[in-house]
Amino acid sequence: MEPVTYTYNPWNYAEFSRQRGHMMLYAHVFPLEKTPAKIQFVFDSGAYITVLTRSNALRIGLPLSGVYTANLTGFNRDRGSDRAEIVIVPKIEIGNYIVEEVQMLVPLEDIEITEVIGENVLEYFTYTVDHDIDRVYFAKNLNPKPYKDALRGIDLSCGRVLAQE
Repeated sequence: MEPVTYTYNPWNYAEFSRQRGHMMLYAHVFPLEKTPAKIQFVFDSGAYITVLTRSNALRIGLPLSGVYTANLTGFNRDRGSDRAEIVIVPKIEIGNYIVEEVQMLVPLEDIEITEVIGENVLEYFTYTVDHDIDRVYFAKNLNPKPYKDALRGIDLSCGRVLAQE
């Protein structure tokens, strides 16, 4: 019987934790000319756009205009519609990979929503989830197909729906 040989896996990884049925991992968000901020995100391959809470956007110094470009509509009809804006973040780093000029949705008010890494970031990677050791392995996607229309209808894992105004 021949011995089993293993090859080095060049993929880098991010460890994740589990919270309320979601995979949570840390990424570094680079605002304009400032030190990057380490922020915990829901890893959501089903979400169309990456979401950053208003409080974290203000904390790290993102330039918010206060002008909404999207409606964030909850499933709770009594709540109505929450307004949000799309901001461009210079770069976000997951593991050792960086994605530049990332569109992020930021609600204009503090509402019950969490940070989400969506498909507009994940499309730049090929990734594998190892649930046994709580890691997501990343490699660069050599053929990304970037989304251009950030206001497409979106269903986020955190129980909110984005709808074009």
